Amino acid sequence: MEKIIFSIPLKNGKTAKIYQGAFGSGEHVTTKECIKLLETMELTGKTLLDVGCGTGILGICASLLGAGSVTGYDVSFDACRTAKECNELNGISNNHIVCGFETAINGRFDIIFANIYLDILTSISDFIYGSLNDGGHLVVSGVPIEEHYDIRKHYIKYGLEVLDLRIHEDYCTVLFRK
Repeated sequence: MEKIIFSIPLKNGKTAKIYQGAFGSGEHVTTKECIKLLETMELTGKTLLDVGCGTGILGICASLLGAGSVTGYDVSFDACRTAKECNELNGISNNHIVCGFETAINGRFDIIFANIYLDILTSISDFIYGSLNDGGHLVVSGVPIEEHYDIRKHYIKYGLEVLDLRIHEDYCTVLFRK
């Protein structure tokens, strides 16, 4: 079966290429908003964590936009295999893919993206908070709009500040700073 390649043009003139072997083709509104936020951030030399990386799209885009080091993890073996193959498709060597749960991740990051389900965002919030550098940015997406207040309230109790809230048709994306 031939793989369908999706091309995602970035503001710096580069293009990320992804094939659909897991979640994250770049066509879903939550992924598009995450990429838009990535494009507004100063990524040079920064460390980034992609929670639930799927195809690796956010890590690939971050790498192409200048991130120093990216780590993506997913619990799905198929997603991790796809992410590694998409890294190769883009010539990316600094997007490190880990297959496993958050317990497989060590270190702290300047930026964390988590475009995943609300129940996961809340169940691993201690891990996310503990993995985010002071002054770092957290982007959560994939949250149904009717639950945007709950996710903001949940992370505000950790002391995070809401910098941006983007409401889409069915979902929201929230940018926090620690």
